[in-house]
Amino acid sequence: MVSAGNARKVDVVVVGAGVSGLAAARRLADQERSVAVLEALPRVGGRTLTTEVGDVVVDEGATLVYPMHRNVFRLARAHGVDLFESTSNGQFQLYTEGVSHGFHFGNARGMKLFGVRALHPLLRAVLYLASRRTALPLAPEATMQLLRAISTLDALAAKVPPEAPWTAPDADELDHRTLGSWLREQVPEPQARRLFEANFAGYLPESTSLLYALHFLRTWGGIGNLFGTPAQVYRFRGGAQELARAMAATLGARVVLDSPVEEIVQHPAGVVVRCADTEFEADRVIVAIGPAGIRELRFYPALPADRVTLQDAWQPVHGRKVNIVYAEPFWRNAGLSGSVLTDLDAVPGLLDVSPPDGRAGVLGAFLPADRGPADADERRRAVLAVSAALFGPPAGTPQRYLEKSWQDEPFAHGCEGALAAGALTTARRLPKTAADRVHWAGVETADAWMGFLSGAIQAGERAAEEVLQSKSRQPIR
Repeated sequence: MVSAGNARKVDVVVVGAGVSGLAAARRLADQERSVAVLEALPRVGGRTLTTEVGDVVVDEGATLVYPMHRNVFRLARAHGVDLFESTSNGQFQLYTEGVSHGFHFGNARGMKLFGVRALHPLLRAVLYLASRRTALPLAPEATMQLLRAISTLDALAAKVPPEAPWTAPDADELDHRTLGSWLREQVPEPQARRLFEANFAGYLPESTSLLYALHFLRTWGGIGNLFGTPAQVYRFRGGAQELARAMAATLGARVVLDSPVEEIVQHPAGVVVRCADTEFEADRVIVAIGPAGIRELRFYPALPADRVTLQDAWQPVHGRKVNIVYAEPFWRNAGLSGSVLTDLDAVPGLLDVSPPDGRAGVLGAFLPADRGPADADERRRAVLAVSAALFGPPAGTPQRYLEKSWQDEPFAHGCEGALAAGALTTARRLPKTAADRVHWAGVETADAWMGFLSGAIQAGERAAEEVLQSKSRQPIR
């Protein structure tokens, strides 16, 4: 990897050296296309960020990989990066109204209730305790509201055409409703609604269009396709950023760090991509950063009005990733898995993200920025108080407490996000749709698994294939 120098000519410029941009560049390089990857930061990885705490690595960004995310495993194998199955042994805990309820899950394969596979930890907690039918610590009607809402979302999402969501039945009505208003109607019981929101706060803001939320869930194949699988999750042995670092190493000098792009100029014969002191000439460009970041770039000629509508309507999710480091995963000795779902704004959930050899204990959490205490010290006290209530006094006195605010990270523009109400039916265009010689990558443009590393990879490789399949175009008018 090099710092920016003199002007260069390449076949394709990729803007952004996150996982998506690097996946696009790797695919292009494999097809013998010359490529330059321009990254604003002095590092690669985008919203994957691995930090060393002593001899322990913790992920301050994206973390989890599920068994169906095959493209992640494919790239990891190709680049010599190891994953391991994250432990889920012990009791799952549901913490509601200040009381912890522990669950051991039986085999719920194939069981359905209201059309939803009863395999998500929350749904299994509804149905199984030591392989016997039981219930959440919620009133029966609240439980039914929760399950019906999940089932209804999946049914609605299945009717949304992936390539043209604005043509879905009742698209205009769905697009002008927010996800939050729909949830308040479908799940009026506050405690049940908070449990639902705890699962999705890191993916979709409540203010997003319901139609966009359904489009998003369709890229999962529905909620049941993610949460309706065996409780296996995988993590990277050296941290999630290891994959980006490994891909960047194979690309070598093609990756140019500390090079924020300022403008992209299209002309009949190609594109010019300008940084502060360098410009790159190419046939095409792949922009692999989020819509909120794209708003800061200058385009000549201007992007199509419908594309600008989508960027202006983008609502980033702002959140904080917390890692709590202990000398050992002591909760396992008490038969606890470290997995917790709560009805609390301060900490919606916790997950055991300890290293595979157990040489330290690490609990991870994602805290939505619009919930819980605004003051950092109060927030830390609140998180540790919940941890101590769940796992005992030792959980209140960690060795380290790390909090990463992605809203404050340069060039990150928050976590992911979604479209505001009305944008899809107004623009009648997807964020992935190319604008002449400008192609779009990034997890927000994924056809499958938006919100996950798998989606980032799919989007990058899809954009690369668009470039590889492209033909000469008429001059821009």
